[in-house]
Amino acid sequence: MRWLVLLLLLAPAWAQGVLRVVEAERLELRHEGEEEVYVLTGRPVRLEREGEAIEAERVVYLRSRGLLLLSGRVRYRDGEGTLIEAEELQLDLGDGSFDALTVRIEARDLLLTGPLCQRAAGAILLERGYATPCAPCGHEVPDYAFRAREILLYPGDRVVARGVVLLVGEEPLLELPVLLLFLSERQPRLEVGQDEGGIYLKAALPYVAPFGLGFALLHYYQGRGYGLGFDHVGTGEARERYFFLHTPPDLFQYRGEYVLRRREFSVNALLERDDTRLRLSRFRLEAFLPGTPTPGEWRYALRAEGFWVHDPALTPPRLLQRLPEVEAQSPVFREGPFSLQGGLVLGYYQAETNPLNRSARALGPYAGAGRALLSHSESLALTPWPGGAFRAENRFRGFYYTTQNPDGEYERQIDWATAASLRQTLGGFSLELGYARLVQEGESPFRFDALPQRRSHQATLGLAFQERPLLLGLRGGRDLEAGRYLPLEAQAALQDRGYALTLLHRQGLEGEGPLETRLEGSLTPFPFSLRASLRYDHPRALFDPLLLQAAYALPGGSLNLAHRQGLNGEGPLTTDLTFAFREGPNAYTLQGRRDWQRDTLALAGQAIFGPQSLSLQATLDPQALAYALGYRAGTLPGPLLDLLLSGRYQEGLRGTNLRLGLVQALPEVGFRLTANLHLPEVDDPGVYLRDLTFSGGAELWRPVPADAAGEGGIPGLAFSGNLSYARRPDRPEGYSLSLRNFGPTLTFVGREDTRLHLSALLTQNLPGDPLRPRFVLVLDRCCWALRFTLDAQRGGMGLAFLAGGRAAEILLEEGGVRLGGLP
Repeated sequence: MRWLVLLLLLAPAWAQGVLRVVEAERLELRHEGEEEVYVLTGRPVRLEREGEAIEAERVVYLRSRGLLLLSGRVRYRDGEGTLIEAEELQLDLGDGSFDALTVRIEARDLLLTGPLCQRAAGAILLERGYATPCAPCGHEVPDYAFRAREILLYPGDRVVARGVVLLVGEEPLLELPVLLLFLSERQPRLEVGQDEGGIYLKAALPYVAPFGLGFALLHYYQGRGYGLGFDHVGTGEARERYFFLHTPPDLFQYRGEYVLRRREFSVNALLERDDTRLRLSRFRLEAFLPGTPTPGEWRYALRAEGFWVHDPALTPPRLLQRLPEVEAQSPVFREGPFSLQGGLVLGYYQAETNPLNRSARALGPYAGAGRALLSHSESLALTPWPGGAFRAENRFRGFYYTTQNPDGEYERQIDWATAASLRQTLGGFSLELGYARLVQEGESPFRFDALPQRRSHQATLGLAFQERPLLLGLRGGRDLEAGRYLPLEAQAALQDRGYALTLLHRQGLEGEGPLETRLEGSLTPFPFSLRASLRYDHPRALFDPLLLQAAYALPGGSLNLAHRQGLNGEGPLTTDLTFAFREGPNAYTLQGRRDWQRDTLALAGQAIFGPQSLSLQATLDPQALAYALGYRAGTLPGPLLDLLLSGRYQEGLRGTNLRLGLVQALPEVGFRLTANLHLPEVDDPGVYLRDLTFSGGAELWRPVPADAAGEGGIPGLAFSGNLSYARRPDRPEGYSLSLRNFGPTLTFVGREDTRLHLSALLTQNLPGDPLRPRFVLVLDRCCWALRFTLDAQRGGMGLAFLAGGRAAEILLEEGGVRLGGLP
């Protein structure tokens, strides 16, 4: 009862943050002037607020200002997982800003301490602070750290420090004016090695600038020259990412992306090129005004899309280019029952030409032309008198091009649709007069916007009477384009709860006589359902197959039977049976079809027992019985086992095959295995493996560190990669084996959880050349890692350094090594 009163008192004041009291010992309410103050004490007081957790020995809440004053062993974990420990902390519940004294902060793979701290706009500022990424590693002395006059932390992203003293083993090493440290994969790195061209050196050095931050990329290749570039990320309102790298002799890679979204306008731009794939630059620009339109505003857009070819020998791709395109679209104007909307698109395009257009074929397979697209739509809805309703719609699109046809006229396309209807109801009677016109004509020089030629022009008249359960209808009209009457359609129906009967007849009025008669009926007394349908084609003097359907709604399932009977001397055609039933975690389905004309019987069934299931597929014809028996067990993350036995029986077993599928997705073991096993048959009594594929990895056992005397250590063993095996009777060896980054990894554990990973990976096809593995050695010190690579196949070697909490994981992944199952 005490905490109920407390929550009732505080809920109105704390509604802005949805603050919940989890634990407290005492509540005190004060009035200091006009300020209402709540004081909570405990050992400790525990609070929760929208994914945040707060602990302190004393909590003071100032209601009018929305402030929390925390003191005594304060622990504050925000919504991003950052833990702030302090002696005193003042938290603003409105914007989440705070000020704190004697602070210790645990961010992602980073520890920061300092006497003064404050947070504003999501960033945490620490004065006279200390930071190290090695704190979670358990080192007696951190391998590296830094002290700084000012440390600015962007949780989950980066740290920017000014007035920095870099510490190695807690000893001063270097003074820097500024230091940038990323809390993600984007870490400073250094790589040196040797390939077939000679020695190379690659470095990514971080920098900070008023307009953003990133890496300066410096490369050196022996005998080839230098490579320069940058990887820049903007820090302003827009999302900016610019990457550029030039490597000798003349290779360019760049990608620039700029995205800015505001209520008033939005811009999205992209420019990219990668000469290692194709010597081609692609660009795309989209600008919208306004950026977030409302229903009553005009909308404007600018689009540009295309490419530049940098290699004269390269055949340009036949991609659509907008060079550029501008668009204006009006809002929907409404005046009473009338509405109007219009738009205009102007642009110059290069694209594949229309092969059906003679003048476009003369331009070649790829050409450019200007185009104007004018569109408008109108609608009108009136109720002129009681029981009357009038509706009209008009939609127009006109495509106008700068190309000319052989007669010298500018080419154009028209897509124009008009429809109107007038309906009058009087009691159960209704009369409807309709008009519809559709025109698609003209030619386009382009394939991407070419329209099919189409033209229709009709006027219709319909009369209906409906008085439940009776429905009578009569509908006719005239094709104004062809000058012919449309077939007369007559309908009579009886429909009520539990039954329905419909008769439809179409009669030609231009001398064709009767065209079609259709009869449908149904009885649906629950839980039964019976349906039948029949159609007679008068011009062909043939019946469509009679369709008979019966269904029964079971508790938790259904039973359906359908039969098609030919009435033109064919006899029975097909009979289908479907059964479905579910009870708790178990489910059963069965489908069967008897094809009387082909004399075949097909069955498909499945039984599900929780995580296990059985399946059957069988087809019986006069020559053979084809079958497939399946079994599945388990659920992901696994293991998930699939077995499928298939073949056919035709004077003995033939085509027998057992397919195995096994999937597991656990951190220790994660892989996908598929295999096909040949089983004895009439023509081949042998049992052998047809093919097998494996991808993934597994940790067979974990490393065991040595004891204090340096004895008893056992290295861990894991393997990973991709393997494909195929039986090849046409080859002398009888098989082929393809390996991609496949091999074992040994892991040794030393002092302070230092790890050394040694991998031997194969990427080659066997049988063939002698084994030429690629050796990868990674030294993992938790907050930094070093990788040495020796490639026997390419005759190269390399050394790479990376700092940060995920350094070893990144270097292993880049080297093609996976420890355990999940990447």
